[in-house]
Amino acid sequence: MKDLITRNYASIVKRGYITPATTGFRFLMKLVEEVNEVNEEEFLMRNNQPHKLGEELADVILTALNFAHHFDINIEKELHKKIEKNEKRKD
Repeated sequence: MKDLITRNYASIVKRGYITPATTGFRFLMKLVEEVNEVNEEEFLMRNNQPHKLGEELADVILTALNFAHHFDINIEKELHKKIEKNEKRKD
């Protein structure tokens, strides 16, 4: 996973979309944009039209990974912790 995160982050930095000054709010706005695109593609899929739902879901995930990487969050560790928490839930 680390290689995936590093490669993706570097590619977005290279394109100029992430800089040291990029804020959490900017990442959140990008996530909103990507989630809206997932919604559009899901609509196409439900209506038996050509769609790129998988690609758009990947964009959401990669944007979230970039967010975590930018703020030095060990997202793999956090994912494991969250899964363990979910496994213990009683609801």
